Amino acid sequence: MTLSDSHLVASNSAKAVLLDELKVSLESLFILRWAMLDDVRMLMRFHRDLRHFLRGPISVAEATQSLRNYLDCREHSFLDLRDKSVYRQACSPWRALLHNARIELSDIRNLVHRGGIESTLATLYDAGVFLRAPEAKGVYPVVRNGTEIDVRPEEFDNPVLPGSFHALTGGSSGPRRRLLIDVALLDHDVPAQRLFLHSYALEQRTMAIWRPVPPGAAGLKRAILQAQLGVPAQRWFSQTNPSLRHSPAKSWLFLQTALVGARSSGVRLPTPEHVPLERAAVVAEWLASRKRQCHAVHLDTMVSSAVRVCYAAQVGGIDISRTFFRVGSESLTDSRAAVLRSAETSFACHYSMSETGPIGMACSSGSCVDDVHLLSGKIAILGRPGPDGRDALFVTTLLAGAPRIMINVESGDSASVETRSCGSAFGAAGYLTHLHTIRSYEKVSGEGMYFLGTELAALVGGLSAAALRRSADRLSVRS
Repeated sequence: MTLSDSHLVASNSAKAVLLDELKVSLESLFILRWAMLDDVRMLMRFHRDLRHFLRGPISVAEATQSLRNYLDCREHSFLDLRDKSVYRQACSPWRALLHNARIELSDIRNLVHRGGIESTLATLYDAGVFLRAPEAKGVYPVVRNGTEIDVRPEEFDNPVLPGSFHALTGGSSGPRRRLLIDVALLDHDVPAQRLFLHSYALEQRTMAIWRPVPPGAAGLKRAILQAQLGVPAQRWFSQTNPSLRHSPAKSWLFLQTALVGARSSGVRLPTPEHVPLERAAVVAEWLASRKRQCHAVHLDTMVSSAVRVCYAAQVGGIDISRTFFRVGSESLTDSRAAVLRSAETSFACHYSMSETGPIGMACSSGSCVDDVHLLSGKIAILGRPGPDGRDALFVTTLLAGAPRIMINVESGDSASVETRSCGSAFGAAGYLTHLHTIRSYEKVSGEGMYFLGTELAALVGGLSAAALRRSADRLSVRS
């Protein structure tokens, strides 16, 4: 090969490399542009759906009937979701698990018709159709019958839902995970929330929120729900900074779309205000100011944030008595309930998971501080012996609007489960399964942070770390 030939080969090779790099750059630009267009379509769809969702509030009678209808259609909903979102989806990890267990849709139909959903779930569990919490989060591989099934957490998203927004979990027990958020997914929560407000006589109270802004989902969902029910929040305090400078751009834009969309529908969502955890006294002062004006407040927040408000009130001599705390996202234990009572406040606790939203609604006639009615029209649970000697809860989603497809997924929580009629509004609607003494056996965390026993003792005003441990004072962040 001559010198000129060598230069020509080198030149051609350089051109080929440049062309490959240009091709990759163009492909990347195309993907980015397509993603941006997809985001624009998502925001437009969300704006449209939000205006439709914020229609007139439903009555208590309509809410009761709606919840009964969900119970009546329970088995059909379960089978329909397995059909459309599992067996018809070639890439579904649930389809791979079921095929590994040699279980077809016709088998599931026969099992449901013979013994019901819970009996079917027990059979599926025994056949290996379940996920431990680390498997569902992608931490451990899924191995059944000697076969490793390749799964990624996002593959459990409901494939038939477009989703309006990809929110994130708190990440307290591993990597933050994506969640599909769509206005339509709140349809089931509307009648449940209406019965809750009615059960605790909260319809006439001033309402406020102390929860993070997106990418966390709980605060925005609560604001939208309250607005739909005709009891909009007057203030939204956020533990995270809502400004564009401190928020992911897409999350900030999604929040602004929600605020504008609601106002164009004649409904006001409060503009979030940054009140970090260490400034709980700001929230306490506002509660006290409303009380002085004869307006008792209903504040929706996390368990440990409510404890912070009570502790700040105690230290500052601030009167927040008659405040009602709707708490969640973490376990409510007797020691924490004692702190809330010491400030002469009342409270109720729901049970939720990031992946599902509400699982249980507070029972107004409960036997324990965290007694909830299982939302059996939306969720099925299977109890299996847990590490703390009580039932570990394995969760299955039933509705077509579920953001994630779940079949016997370990929640990381244990609870006492019982069936009884209590005379409450949810009991009258047919929701007779109760959960209480709900504890996490996976983690000890609160407000998205890990706590040591001594820090918890300071937070609740002098309780010893040993006392906290004896009361199994565990927190588990969900939503």
